[in-house]
Amino acid sequence: MRKPTGGRTSGDDRDWQRIPDGSTVLPGAAQWSPVRPPGVFSLDDIERARRDGYLRFSGSGLTSLPAEISQLGDLGRLYLVHNELVVLPPGIGHLVNLTELDVRSNRLNTLPAEIGRLSSLEELYLDDNAITTLPVEIGDLGELRNLDLEGNKLRKLPPALFKLRKLEQLDLRNNGLTELPGEIGRLTNLRRLYLSHNALSEIPPEIGQLTRLEKLELDHNHISALPREIIQILTRPITFTMENNPLQEPYPDLIARGWTAVSAYLKSLEDAIPQYEAKVLVVGEGNVGKTSLIASLRSESFVANRDTTHGLEIQPLTLQHPDLEVKITVRTWDFGGQEVYRITHPFFFSRRALYIVVWNPRDGQEQNEVEAWLQRIRLRVGLEARAVIVSTHGDERHAEIDYEHLKRTFPGMLAGHFTIDNRSGRGIDSLREAMARESAALPQMGRMLSPRWISARDEILSQYRERPQISFDQFVETCRYHGLDTDEISTLSELMHDLGHIIHYGDYEGLRDIVVLNPEWLTKAIGFVLEDGPTRSSAGVLAHRRLYEIWNEKMPEGYETRHYPYFLRLMEQFDICYRLSEGPDPLSLVAQLVPHARPRLPWSFDTPLFPGLRRIRVVCKLNEPALGLVSWLTVRHHPSSVGMHWRRGVFLRNPISAYASEALIELDSDRRLLIEVRAPSPDMFFNVIIDSVQLLLHLRWPGLHYSLVIPCPTAGCTGEFPLDNLLRRRRNQRSRRDCMECDGEFDIAELLTGFSAVEPELHSAINRLVYRIDDMSQAVEKIEAGVDRIEVLATESTHFLRRVIKTLSTEVTDCPRIFTLAPPPRASVLDRLRLTTDLVLLTLWCEHPGEWHPWHEASYELRQEKEWLGHISPYIDFLLKALRLVVPVTAAVAGVVLPKPDLDDINAELQLMKVVAERLPAQVDRPERESEVTENNLTMAEGAALRAFRALLFRQDPSQHFGGLRRVQAPSGEFLWVCPRHYQEYDPGLPTVLDLRPMSGNHDLHGPPELSPGSSH
Repeated sequence: MRKPTGGRTSGDDRDWQRIPDGSTVLPGAAQWSPVRPPGVFSLDDIERARRDGYLRFSGSGLTSLPAEISQLGDLGRLYLVHNELVVLPPGIGHLVNLTELDVRSNRLNTLPAEIGRLSSLEELYLDDNAITTLPVEIGDLGELRNLDLEGNKLRKLPPALFKLRKLEQLDLRNNGLTELPGEIGRLTNLRRLYLSHNALSEIPPEIGQLTRLEKLELDHNHISALPREIIQILTRPITFTMENNPLQEPYPDLIARGWTAVSAYLKSLEDAIPQYEAKVLVVGEGNVGKTSLIASLRSESFVANRDTTHGLEIQPLTLQHPDLEVKITVRTWDFGGQEVYRITHPFFFSRRALYIVVWNPRDGQEQNEVEAWLQRIRLRVGLEARAVIVSTHGDERHAEIDYEHLKRTFPGMLAGHFTIDNRSGRGIDSLREAMARESAALPQMGRMLSPRWISARDEILSQYRERPQISFDQFVETCRYHGLDTDEISTLSELMHDLGHIIHYGDYEGLRDIVVLNPEWLTKAIGFVLEDGPTRSSAGVLAHRRLYEIWNEKMPEGYETRHYPYFLRLMEQFDICYRLSEGPDPLSLVAQLVPHARPRLPWSFDTPLFPGLRRIRVVCKLNEPALGLVSWLTVRHHPSSVGMHWRRGVFLRNPISAYASEALIELDSDRRLLIEVRAPSPDMFFNVIIDSVQLLLHLRWPGLHYSLVIPCPTAGCTGEFPLDNLLRRRRNQRSRRDCMECDGEFDIAELLTGFSAVEPELHSAINRLVYRIDDMSQAVEKIEAGVDRIEVLATESTHFLRRVIKTLSTEVTDCPRIFTLAPPPRASVLDRLRLTTDLVLLTLWCEHPGEWHPWHEASYELRQEKEWLGHISPYIDFLLKALRLVVPVTAAVAGVVLPKPDLDDINAELQLMKVVAERLPAQVDRPERESEVTENNLTMAEGAALRAFRALLFRQDPSQHFGGLRRVQAPSGEFLWVCPRHYQEYDPGLPTVLDLRPMSGNHDLHGPPELSPGSSH
C-alpha cells in the first residue's frame, strides 16, 4: 500500500467516536473523561489540535465555538460537520494557516467578515447551511481552490466571488439562483462548475471563457437555449449535463447525439432565420377516409373509392400562422390503418407532432377504436401529445362520440372534435384553423436554422417523390455544395433523422450508405413481409430466397434486389426480425409472426426447482397493453434464444453455458408480464433482462405507467409485494413483511434477492469478492475442490463487473473506461523490474460482457506523465481491484475466448499494474471528504480521478479513434466499448440475400447497395 504524500498517515487517522449518550471521545485519550456533555470543547481538545495540526468535532451538537479557537494559529484543517452552528466567531480569522475549513450541515446564514483573513485557505466547504449572503471579504481568499456552497439560500452571487482567480471547483447546486453573472468568465482556472437545481433561465456568453472546465452541471434549471460562445468549451473533453431543462428545439435531439452535434449547430447560427414547420400524423382504422381528408385539406377534388393506404404516405400542406404574417409548412403523414402495419408506427410517432385521429361514424366509435388510437399515441409520445378527433362522412351520419369521457380519460391531450365531409367540404376550413393553431404551439415552431442548412435540406427532400432514397455520398455532395462542413453534415443528417424527414442510421455498418427520403418506400416493404402468408405459415421463419416474390411480385414497380439486404438489416434495427442462419439458404425469424401456441418448455412457472438452483420472479404490471413488447424482447435477446418463442412469451438460455442461467418471459394477460430466472446464481441474468424490459418500456412507450411486484412465494397464493414498498421497508431497517393474502411472514432480503437497489454497496462488494477469491489460482482450486460451483463464481463475477460498467457510465460514456498500465514491451528486463513511472504503456480494454480483454491496438505510451497518473491514482486502485477480482475468474471458468497463454499474459499485466499503482504518489489530502461514496457508487476521489483519466485519454488520442474500439449499447441499456470482432455481435452488417430473380441465376447480394451517382452542381 502506497503512502499518501499529504494529509494524515495511518497513525493519525483517528476519528471521533460516538457513545450511547451522544458524547464524543477520541481514541487513545486516556486522560479524558469517557463521558462529557455533547457539543462541549475541552482544553485537551485545544492542546491536541495544536499538536496534530487538525481538529475534527463533527456530529456533536455544537452550537458555538469557544473563544479559545483563536489560539490555534497553526491549525491546518478544521472539520465541524453536522453540528448546530448558527455563526462562526470573529476569532476564526486568527487561523491564518488554515488550508481547509469544512462546516457542512450546520445552520449558518452568513459568514463573518474575518473569513477574509484566512489567506492560506484552499478549500472551504459550506454545503447544507442556510447562507443567504456572502461577505465582500470572501474575495480576499486568494489561495482558494475549492468552494462548495451546495444546499444554501443564495439568490445572487456577489461580485467579490469572482475575484477568486485560483478557484478550481465552485459548487452552487440547490440555491435558487436566478442569474449567473457574466463575471463568471473571470474564473478562468475553474475546472468544475456545479449549477444544478437552481432557477437559471440563461447562461451568459462569458461561460465560453472557462476553457479549462472539465465538468459543467446545469441540470434542473429553466434554460431554453445555449449561447454560441459555449462552443469554446464544448470542443474540449468535458463532462457536461443539462437534463430537465425546457430546451427549445432542436437542442434535445442534438444533446442526445453528443456535444459535437451541439457545437456544429451553434456554429451555424451566425446567419440563422426562424423556421415555421410542423408534422401532422393522421391515424385511424382502415377505410375511414384518412387519405381523402388530406386531399380535402390540400383543396384537391374528391375521389370516390380511393385505394387503401399501405404503410405510409406523406403530403405537403400550407397553413396560415394564427398570430404571425407567415405560412406554416406542414408535412402530413397518412398511416395505413391495418393492424399489420401498427408495429412500424411507433418508429415515426413524435412528441413534436400534431395527431389527427380519424373515424367513420357509420361504423361506430368502438369499432373505429378511437380510444385505442389515443392510447397508442399517449403510450408512444407521453403526456405532451396533442390530438384532434375528426369524424368523416358528416353529411351521411351524425357523429355520436362521448367526447367528454375522452377528455377525462386523456386529460390535456385533446384539442377538439370536428365533423367533416370530404365530398362536400363541410368542416374542412374549421379543421384547417384548428390545425394551424395547434401547429403554431408545437415546440419546434420558430426554431432558428442556418439558410445554408435550409437550402441543403430542401434540395434533398425535394427528390423524395422521384427518388425514395439516395446514397449518403449524394447527401454529402448536396450539403457541401451549400457550404456545410463535415461536422455540420453529420449533425444535419442526424437532425433530419430525429425530426422524421429522413431515415438514416449513420452509426451502423451497411445502413449508413442509404438515406431514405420517403418512409412509405420502406414501410411498404416491411408491410409486405408482415402480410406474407407463407412466412406466417412457417411460424415466422422468413426464407431469404422468397424475398423476390414478396418484394417484386406484389407491387407493379417492385424493389431493386440490391436493396433487399438493406431492408432486412433495417428490420433488425427496428427489432422486427433477427437472423437464424447465413448459409446457402439464409433464414430470418419475424418475431411478430411466430405461433400463438406455447411450445413444450424445459420448465414452467409452477415447475419445482431442481437441486442447486435458485430463482427470481417478478411481475411487471402495465396500466395499458404494450403492443409488440414480447416480439421486441424476443428479437433483442435472440443470442439467448433456444428456438422456444410464441406470441405471448419466450424462453431464454444464457449463451455462456457456465452461467447455467435460464429465463421464462410471458404475458399471462395483456397487462401482466411474468419474468422468472433460474440458475445457481440468477442475479446477473435476471438484472440483464429486467433492465432490458425497463429500457424498452421507456424507449418505446414513454407514456406507459408500470409497476414491479414480487409474487408471494407460498404455493397457490395470489399475494404480491410492491417492489418500491419492499425497498422502502428495507431502507427503514424493517426485515419482515406479511402477505395480506396467506398471512405468511417473509424475510424482505429473500424477497428482494436479485435487485441491484439492495445489493451491497460497490466497494463492499469488492471486499466480499476479495475474501472469496484472493487470486486466480485459489479460485480454480476452489472450483476443483468443489468448494464453489463454477456457475456461481462465473455469474457473480460477471454481475459484479456489469455493476462496475454501469457505475462508470454515470460519469463517462464518450470514451473507454477500462485499462491496464505496464512498462512498454520493448523495455529491458531490468527496466521492467525497476518499473519507473517515467514511461508507462496504457492499454484500453474491450468491455464485451464475459469476454473482457486488453485491446493492444489501443495502447498509448505515457512519457513524463507522473503528475497525471497521480491524479488518476484513486481510479487506478478501484479499477485494479475490479479487474483482478473479476476478469481472470470469469475468463477461466466461463471458458470464453481467452486461452491459457493469453490469460497468463493478462494476469502478468495486472501484476505489473499493481506495482505501478503502488509507486504512484497519492493525491488524497482530505480522506474525510474524498472517501465519501456519491450517488453513482464511486467515491468523490474516484469520480474526479475517472474524469482526469478521460482528459488524459483525450489528450493522448485527440482524434478519439481509441484503436478501433467502438461504442455500442447493450440490450439492457449500458454503453460499452468493444473491439472490432465483438462489435459484429451488436452490428452484424448486411445479411446475405440470394438474387433469385427468374432466369437470372443466383448471385450473392451481400454487401452495400450500389446506388446511381448523384447529379453534380
